[in-house]
Amino acid sequence: MYKTLDALMQAAGCTVYPARWNEIFDTVMGDFDKNGCFLTDPAYYDEIHEKYGVLNKHLDLYKEAAAAVGKREPLARLLALLAATIRDRQHVKADLKEFKAPKSPEGTHDLAIDMLTALPLFAALPYTAKKIAPRNLPKYISDYILQNPEKCVDYHKNRYGVPGCNLIGWYQLAIEGELFRVGRLEIQICAQFKGGTVFENAKGERVTLCHGRLLHREGFPLGSYGYEDEEGAFEASITETDEAFVGYPYKADGYIETHTVCLLKSEWRPILTDGDPVVSLHIPAGGGLTPEIVDETLAEAKKVLVTYYPDFEYKAFVCSSWMMDPQLVELLGPDANISKFCSRFTPMAQKSVGNGVMNFIFFDPDRRIPLSDLPEDTRFQRALKQHYLNGKVIYEMFGYFI
Repeated sequence: MYKTLDALMQAAGCTVYPARWNEIFDTVMGDFDKNGCFLTDPAYYDEIHEKYGVLNKHLDLYKEAAAAVGKREPLARLLALLAATIRDRQHVKADLKEFKAPKSPEGTHDLAIDMLTALPLFAALPYTAKKIAPRNLPKYISDYILQNPEKCVDYHKNRYGVPGCNLIGWYQLAIEGELFRVGRLEIQICAQFKGGTVFENAKGERVTLCHGRLLHREGFPLGSYGYEDEEGAFEASITETDEAFVGYPYKADGYIETHTVCLLKSEWRPILTDGDPVVSLHIPAGGGLTPEIVDETLAEAKKVLVTYYPDFEYKAFVCSSWMMDPQLVELLGPDANISKFCSRFTPMAQKSVGNGVMNFIFFDPDRRIPLSDLPEDTRFQRALKQHYLNGKVIYEMFGYFI
């Protein structure tokens, strides 16, 4: 019925999809014609729940969604393509970057469409289980890795009021076994440092030089909110000579100086640079963030990494989040837990439109709520709302500590 990929995508309401799917289209469709798509069978979710202990919260929802997709041939065939993509770990990352899932019409909830990308997250469970098995991880970590994708449903419901999934790319970290929780934080291994090089001298002083970023004339990444004007923009890069490193240093607030500094090789040495392995920290919603809790979490995380990931020789901890913006210290005061968490890191500005706060604090990632109507249920919300009403934003920044 659907002889070409384009015809199928049009029928499924999908307008953005990877060109590589043309290469696998005939094979996947041939298998679908013979066997259907295993992800549309509600019994599959019972089987994986029984075997792996996943879907402890939304099993019935997944089964209902699978049946709903199975009744609509274009969506079922699209799901088969997604399943093939998820199982192809060589191409999945690039393919998903070129894919945009169909959406329910504004103001409506179509279960089959909204849950379409939640279903294939469990297509590669055997792969994940096999990959993490040799590490003999503690049960609480292996369970978290395998069960984590189910959380996509709650994330979607908190923001849009209905169950669904719009984070199929993000949860590839879980499928690869590279994201797990220890204490208060999520730990992402196999991350890379980015944005520059950190230098240290004999006194232990550090300077971070920016590299590979196009900057606004005021020293913030071009294209960020409030820094869209290209006049006077410049490329920040590090130049190395026989005697020195020359580049644009980051300031204490994460902005970049608009003049260069010269770091003599006789006095300064690089200790962290682009591409170096790092551990990326993520902050799940809910729970306290006191310094004591964070200290305990980091201590336990270091033990886990040494014991179960001895092959991962990381050089620093990093975080990419709105919580890295030093403006928070000004808004909340230095004694606030968020301020103390932020102050652990050396901030580095990255391109940002200031949407993280809208997503994680106001649950309005698409900015459908007028600023004046944002909730003021907490002191934090009130401070952030006023900050945005004043024409300012909290930027998502990159931060590190060694």
